[in-house]
Amino acid sequence: RRSTPPPSSLAPREVYYPAGCPSRLQLDFTPTMCSTTTTPRRSPRLAKTAPTSNVAQIHAAAKGTYGPTGRRPLVSEDCGYLRTFLVMVYSHLCVGMLCINVIFDLVVYGLPAYLFLYPFHKGLFRRYMTALTNYTTPIVFNLPMILSGTKLHCDSMDYYENKVKAANSLMLANHGSRIDWMIGMYVGYIEKPVRVRVGFVCERVIKYMPFIGWYRNFICEDVFVDRSFKIDKINISENLNSFHDTDVERMLYLSPEGVVVDFGERDMQYMQACRDFCTEYGMEPFDYVLTPRYKGQTILVEHVAKGGTITSICTAFVRDGKLLNCEMWSPDRVIADIYTLCAGLGGSPVHIYINLEEMYFDKDSDIKTIMMKDYQRKDALLKKWHGMLKEGRLEEFESMFPPFVPHFWNAQIIQILHGVQLYLLLNYFDCVSGFMNFFGGFVLFIGVSHTCGWLMNGQSMESVPFETGIKAVLMKLFTTFAKHKEDKKRMKAKAEAEAAKKAD
Repeated sequence: RRSTPPPSSLAPREVYYPAGCPSRLQLDFTPTMCSTTTTPRRSPRLAKTAPTSNVAQIHAAAKGTYGPTGRRPLVSEDCGYLRTFLVMVYSHLCVGMLCINVIFDLVVYGLPAYLFLYPFHKGLFRRYMTALTNYTTPIVFNLPMILSGTKLHCDSMDYYENKVKAANSLMLANHGSRIDWMIGMYVGYIEKPVRVRVGFVCERVIKYMPFIGWYRNFICEDVFVDRSFKIDKINISENLNSFHDTDVERMLYLSPEGVVVDFGERDMQYMQACRDFCTEYGMEPFDYVLTPRYKGQTILVEHVAKGGTITSICTAFVRDGKLLNCEMWSPDRVIADIYTLCAGLGGSPVHIYINLEEMYFDKDSDIKTIMMKDYQRKDALLKKWHGMLKEGRLEEFESMFPPFVPHFWNAQIIQILHGVQLYLLLNYFDCVSGFMNFFGGFVLFIGVSHTCGWLMNGQSMESVPFETGIKAVLMKLFTTFAKHKEDKKRMKAKAEAEAAKKAD
């Protein structure tokens, strides 16, 4: 038997997942860092000592969570049919209005500038787009967050206002929900002391997603990455250097975990792989977070090379005094998405609590160790908060997080102005009634797409519009293809065995 060094001296192996592996199946459309991933190489000794019961726990939790129908409730367990119907109608309307407003801003304000200004003066184009995004941002979070009762709190307000917003900043957040990008836009929009442009590090597939994806690509020029670090490091550097050359500052927001895991078979495998990685690295397995990917940070650190801050963000999502992003295998874990936020209007709103911790590293630092220690801190912090909430110490917990000043009236004014502008444009072309018919059909299509995705996947996964439906179809196709491939392999092995038997 091959001898194996003790866990503390094991060097985890960095690999890229080829097609068909878990991280490529779970397409996560949330803005995240998705260029590389880590997977442990399990040794014979660790195979005996490392805990393997968590997969069974996760599997049991999945059954308990999804209930007899095999699906999560659209709103909540105790929500009746009428209330569920009304909340879902409101949610579909919110998504529909979000899409229409984004289309309006993209076509009327963004596209002409992209065609006639960007090729000739990138600096002027980006300053114009910074002003445009500052104007249009409230329409993104107004309906799902402000009108639905969601509030954001932060334990380091002075640090955020005086250091994070002073120059370029790199924000590294845990991936506790599907709407982390909305949090980034909300906190970046806060006027005190100044509003900042917010960019994201996203999977390349995002730029092809209808409406919001197109907007983030053409208007916001986000950083889009593939699965190959060799290619990604070039794309990331070009994006960062281009913004440095035009002297346009921004807050870059990303989640180093790269993926959100649900309760599927491959999700379980990925959770367990992360836990095994921690064991081989000499740490206790993480319960509340996944292991971070670190190679991208070696390039992204160039964003603050000329001045700025790197900030670790730990977010907690709380509803009715319960932590939603609790232990990975817990049946109580809820991965908040747009529909989770919208449901606050008809029930209990989600409150988001943010912890900030300044980080210090450059491209020559041991970023792997720094990131692992930071995620160890985040895991311990979430465990501590969860314990406080389970003990009923909600008031003590809330006292640690002063609330952000809400953008209520400002957001309502911007929302109304968008409506007036859209009406004037439609009235000028005498197509108001035609638009109303289109919008009704559009909202119906959103509802059908989301419901079909929910029926296929067992839960809502709406980080951006249409994701639940699109992801459901992609996962179904992949599962069918994988099953067909496995059947062919089994038949081939059977044929070879029979041929060998005949030869004998």
